[in-house]
Amino acid sequence: MAKPVAKITLLRAAAAAGNWPRALSIAAKFPQLGAQKEAITRAHCAIQNPAFYKQLGQDPAALVAAGIEALRTRYRL
Repeated sequence: MAKPVAKITLLRAAAAAGNWPRALSIAAKFPQLGAQKEAITRAHCAIQNPAFYKQLGQDPAALVAAGIEALRTRYRL
């Protein structure tokens, strides 16, 4: 029986492939994100529902960019 792939491995593979929506989706479910938690989870939500964040007067693309930077910082990507 094959050993399951660790979520951090999936996160790193998605980031290496440039699939940031997938990387953010994986990371948003991690229980411990430290100081980057808000940026990562908000970026994931902004991808899922950009119209909501536009209604709030926030730029979804900027939120996603901040989330990607938070991922890079947190996991040294």
